[in-house]
Amino acid sequence: MFWLTRPPYLRWVAAAAVVLAALLWDLRDEAEAPYPFAVSTISAGTPITESMVEWKNLPDGALALPDLSDPVAARDLPAGEPIVPSAVSGAPVVPDGWWSVPVPLSQRAVPGSQVRLIDALSGLEVDGFVVAAGSDDLLMSIDTSGLVAVPPNAAAAIAIAAAEGTLVVLLGS
Repeated sequence: MFWLTRPPYLRWVAAAAVVLAALLWDLRDEAEAPYPFAVSTISAGTPITESMVEWKNLPDGALALPDLSDPVAARDLPAGEPIVPSAVSGAPVVPDGWWSVPVPLSQRAVPGSQVRLIDALSGLEVDGFVVAAGSDDLLMSIDTSGLVAVPPNAAAAIAIAAAEGTLVVLLGS
């Protein structure tokens, strides 16, 4: 006489409560915050402008926000990639009286990187830093031209060595 037993009303109520709780959990309003994403491909060393950034809402705390006060891409950013602190470096400021000299740079050089410039003929050694990186075009040679800030007393010698092709550039970390 199994069909004469009482139905499991408490189990049905418990199952309905679990389904209702799951539905309410799904419908709750999560806090969201805007995060920056690259609209198009941004090359390393390129200053990031507002037109290159698209803001998308994600759950709050999903990503770390970078300092976008004066951002420069520290590495290549493909379109659609989030812009995080490790992808951005601040634009280096050239000290008063220093000169920016075009020199051959590795594609791995980013603004702010330390360099040591050596004239192979005279042995002159000068420390400087990258102001603007060269192109990252894969069809070009390994070395491309970029700007390096150097002290005023060595700017002319470095510029001449770069023009004559006797300049050796050591990239620091």
